[in-house]
Amino acid sequence: TTLFRSKVNYYDVTENPTGTTYNELIQALCDHSDSFYFITRAEFKYDEAVLAQFAPHVLDTYKTQKWETTTITGKAATAYVIEANDDTCALLQHYASSLYDWVAPKLPEDLTFTKNDFHWFTCCTHEKFAMFSIRSAHYEQIMLNVDGLSVEKRD
Repeated sequence: TTLFRSKVNYYDVTENPTGTTYNELIQALCDHSDSFYFITRAEFKYDEAVLAQFAPHVLDTYKTQKWETTTITGKAATAYVIEANDDTCALLQHYASSLYDWVAPKLPEDLTFTKNDFHWFTCCTHEKFAMFSIRSAHYEQIMLNVDGLSVEKRD
């Protein structure tokens, strides 16, 4: 068997993961990712205390008008690339009780998880949209084993 498929399979998250399902999803994403990023937009003020909690784990920050799920005009947003580890997983679980809680101005937006430079989970939180991009049976099992997570495979 091959480790990676030549084709990527896409799965839409069909319901907002909340409570235990959200916590399990974040745990699975953190356990199987190298990093994640979230976005702050110039037109919003964010809770600096939240950003400060993630600061020791920030791998990179950069200004951008385009990221995995969004293209904007006007002032560039800031992307925070953060190490996926036990501490950052706990922070993601602490500050939100559902995936779509990650929305301005309370929290940064658009959590995207990466493994080996491949974005395998992306979301656009203010649009209430999230998606997996799966290229191996291993990652498919990780996604499917999150209890209560509703996904639908795209054709």
